[in-house]
Amino acid sequence: MPRPLRPRGSLLFDKPPLSFDDLLGRLVDRGLHVPDRGRTRRYLRHLGYYRLSPYTIPFQQGGSDYLLHNGTSFNDVLDLYVFDRALRLLVMDALERVEVAVRAALTDRMATTSDDPHRYMNASHFQHRGSTSVS
Repeated sequence: MPRPLRPRGSLLFDKPPLSFDDLLGRLVDRGLHVPDRGRTRRYLRHLGYYRLSPYTIPFQQGGSDYLLHNGTSFNDVLDLYVFDRALRLLVMDALERVEVAVRAALTDRMATTSDDPHRYMNASHFQHRGSTSVS
């Protein structure tokens, strides 16, 4: 039995927006060492608090108060963000290369086995789902 649909738009989000200084204060209150407030404020403005704040999780003491281990610096959080970004770009680059290679192999195989360079556009070639051979 399907569960009932959740009403859309019925919940009221009543948290007030916070300024960059308030967001910075929240991080400092949680124990983040911020040697250069201007620099940190710029990162918050350009990347966003909610983009950066998950990178504080490995530095948290545990519990529901989100307090950070002593000595945790904004540079620690930023370094983790930069590492994650670089890793994500490397993975996406590798994935794109695999995608292009698979697509090229498939189109080459389809074109050379049927002497039709546009075989993939003919729907009749895709009618038999049980068949695994390319003809």
